Amino acid sequence: MEWSPPELRKILTRVAGEAAGFLRDKFGSINLLEVHGVKARDETMRIDLEVENYVFELLKAEGLKCLVATEERGVVKLGNDPVVIVLDPLDGSKNFASFVPWAAVSLAAAPINNTEPPRLTDIVAGAVAPIFNWPVISFAKGEGVHEGEDKPLMTPTRRLLLYYAENAQQALIVEKLIEALKARGMRVSARSLGSASLEVSWAGIGRALAFIDVRGKLRTIDITAAVHIALEAGSYVIVERWGARIDRVEEVGTVIVAPPDTWGIVKSVLCETGHCNLVDQALSRKETQLIPVARATQGH
Repeated sequence: MEWSPPELRKILTRVAGEAAGFLRDKFGSINLLEVHGVKARDETMRIDLEVENYVFELLKAEGLKCLVATEERGVVKLGNDPVVIVLDPLDGSKNFASFVPWAAVSLAAAPINNTEPPRLTDIVAGAVAPIFNWPVISFAKGEGVHEGEDKPLMTPTRRLLLYYAENAQQALIVEKLIEALKARGMRVSARSLGSASLEVSWAGIGRALAFIDVRGKLRTIDITAAVHIALEAGSYVIVERWGARIDRVEEVGTVIVAPPDTWGIVKSVLCETGHCNLVDQALSRKETQLIPVARATQGH
């Protein structure tokens, strides 16, 4: 069965919301924080496995018989629908295990064809559901961003710069960006909050000045839904490896998100610090098409 982007958005919104509610109900349950193994750089807790199983059951109940690419079990085949779902059932697991409720469920969907493996740029719908009591943020390609069923709620004051860096060279980009933003009269509070899908979404819909992760550690499951929410909201998005496959877990390199009013500052700082090559990876959305920013601005 084939599914349209709006149909997929509605399904993913329901599933993400139900899974977030499941996590809310389990929040603070010590026995669910038992470590069942270590995969790549992350520990797998019992809660990771339980919420992942719950999402599989929810997808099947929705009639979505697809492939699911997920952190804990790799690729799971629920049926033969030509759709792949990228799932992070608990983004922010370290926060969750520390009783900090800044975490989310993230799902994104892309069609599958028989000629090419699905890539990060192929996503057509997605949803990010905070586990705290807040509406699901979702999008369908060309249909805009929803928070619940409304447009995203805007904050009257933006001060957050969301960032991740691990050494002095990486931190230099953040330091220069803070200086540049303050030089333009903006008040800046730099934070690392521990859930990439939420932070990218927050920046993408304009609630933060920017999101920057220059560690090179983020993976497809961490950011797939969120970067497309940001694009659909009109933000500029850099992903170092836009060509990453989404039918398996792959690293995507540097990820940067900036709303239109701070994009020029971010771009200037990147070039000033010797990272103009990253600007070449920036995309924005025009109607339903992803447009390389460098190409779109040639001659201007």
